Amino acid sequence: MIKDKLKSVVETAVQKAIAAGKLGALSALSTPIVIEKPRLAEHGDLACGVALKLASAVRSSPLKIAEAIAADISVPEIDVSRFEVAAPGFINFRLGTGWLCESLKEISKLGADFGRSNLGAGQKVLVEYVSANPTGDLHIGHGRGAVYGSCLSNLLAFTGHEVEQEFYINDTGEQIAQLGRCAWACYQRKLGQTVDYPEGGYPEVSIVQFIETVIGKQGDQHLNLSAAEGEQKLAELTKEVIIDWQRKLLLQLKIEFNCWYSELSLHERGAVEAVLEQFSQRGMSYESEGALWLKAKELGDERDRVLKKSAGNTTYLAADAAYHLDKFKRGYDRLITIWGADHHGQVPGLKAAVEALGQDPEKLEVILTQIVNLQRDGQMVRMSKRMGTVVTLDEVMEEVGADAVRYYLAESNPQNPINFDLELAKQTSRENPAFYIQYAHARCCAILRRALEPTPNAESGRAEQPLLSPEQWAEYLKEYQSNASVFEPLFDLDSHVFIHQKSLIMRLQDFCEEVEEAMLARMPGRLARYAYDVANDLQRFYESCRVITSEPDVTKARLGLIVATRQVLANVLGIIGVSAPERM
Repeated sequence: MIKDKLKSVVETAVQKAIAAGKLGALSALSTPIVIEKPRLAEHGDLACGVALKLASAVRSSPLKIAEAIAADISVPEIDVSRFEVAAPGFINFRLGTGWLCESLKEISKLGADFGRSNLGAGQKVLVEYVSANPTGDLHIGHGRGAVYGSCLSNLLAFTGHEVEQEFYINDTGEQIAQLGRCAWACYQRKLGQTVDYPEGGYPEVSIVQFIETVIGKQGDQHLNLSAAEGEQKLAELTKEVIIDWQRKLLLQLKIEFNCWYSELSLHERGAVEAVLEQFSQRGMSYESEGALWLKAKELGDERDRVLKKSAGNTTYLAADAAYHLDKFKRGYDRLITIWGADHHGQVPGLKAAVEALGQDPEKLEVILTQIVNLQRDGQMVRMSKRMGTVVTLDEVMEEVGADAVRYYLAESNPQNPINFDLELAKQTSRENPAFYIQYAHARCCAILRRALEPTPNAESGRAEQPLLSPEQWAEYLKEYQSNASVFEPLFDLDSHVFIHQKSLIMRLQDFCEEVEEAMLARMPGRLARYAYDVANDLQRFYESCRVITSEPDVTKARLGLIVATRQVLANVLGIIGVSAPERM
């Protein structure tokens, strides 16, 4: 990357200035060198403000320090057309076309691997997300956690981590008992029995589709069971149907887990009781008022937490502690748990439980996702058309498509609420960023087709031979990967055209840095916004510059830029899980 090369050049210049005594009593570089884009394009392509940070140590003005450093800058190995010192103490660099050509060669050579890194090499990560109760449909809030978790997993894998994805099934406890009561009543009612539906239970309309599936497979063979037996059996059968439904729905959203982990399995094999025993042995629990408590306050929590209630049933924290201990024992270097915002109060307790079990809480990241507000025509949408309750994920997918759902649920910081405009998501215009980015990829494909496929003549109606044969195109692709000079004819002498050509290439090269920063910040949505910027730069380039011209070398070079743009867009869309169409 050009920033890394410039950083090295500036570091060398600073060391020379120190050795020559130009930087006062400074004996060593005391601050990192940062190369960044200036706020204003007229200040250059890249800039370094290290002089501003050294001013207090050197006891001189930043401008003088910058001049001293600049005097020792040598950039023979980098194509920098010029650099200059500017107030209050920046060193600004203008890049030449040679570097731009090298960038295009790098993208062409790496292809689908452009932007990948080994930042996470050797790091085994488990990402747990969605983890919804198997008691009904997934709502749009579940969808946000699902998309965020999937995008983050893709991003971590793209940066060299070994990633596994897991769905924790909350398939025991009072919610399953309540499901059993409601499912048993619904089952009987669908088979013609006159029974009351439980008050305060899950809305019948929300589970009836699952009961119909149970009846389709099992018929009326359970009608003769006692109430207790029927509730238990229907809870089991309905739970299985709902889990299968959730699995299929998430697959439509391009989400597939390595493991669906059952909470019930923890109880069945005694893992929850075993973890309570560990707390006791470590002196991290105590009994009070008939309940068992975790000494969470000793470990930084605001209060102690209940592990087992006086009635004898264990709490969510006890099961979560057993589950996360199991995760640690599986040998992951980092555990990422994605919860909804309503779990905010549970995070300190879980961290304390992990530490009380002798594990490193720093290895556990809990990321909370905020709510999704659905809008239509400027009005909030709160109720499902089909069920009269909260809007379900499958309803939104049916209306706007899986790609739009993934994009709009991925693009924001998970800690910010989302205002999801359903009408905007269906638009085929620049105002809809999901469509606009996909259209940019399809436009690249269309430009390449014009060069590689026969095109009808508007006047004669006859098909004209393509500009390039398959053999010629294969040679072009080889050259793009091996010879940076093939891109030199790309650039226009007109400065207004050149600036759009340059801007697009620089944006493409930024992908590597965008990936790294998105991964470190755990914000894959940053890449969604980056892709929109690429689409904008492509649009400006396309409006100002012909790709297929009467000059073969120019056409070859500009087709290479289109290939590189298509590749970067495809790489971004792959991370955020949105399809990259060739035609729209």
